[in-house]
Amino acid sequence: MNDRVDHVLLQAMTLAPEERSLIALSLLDSIQGSGDTDDAVVASWVAEAHTRHQALVAGHAQGLTGEEFRAWFKSL
Repeated sequence: MNDRVDHVLLQAMTLAPEERSLIALSLLDSIQGSGDTDDAVVASWVAEAHTRHQALVAGHAQGLTGEEFRAWFKSL
């Protein structure tokens, strides 16, 4: 990744899990139909994002804090 992408990603990770889920869905929706990706793959990822969002909202899953994500991201 480049510095700009890293910055945006790290900023997004400071948001609440529900807010991050909405951003992820919006980004996936923004590339759907662009011709850059297979529509079936995009639809699958959107469905997965919805599933994960619902799990977060229902309390069946727990997201990472921004700090936990930064530590993980820097370890890559």
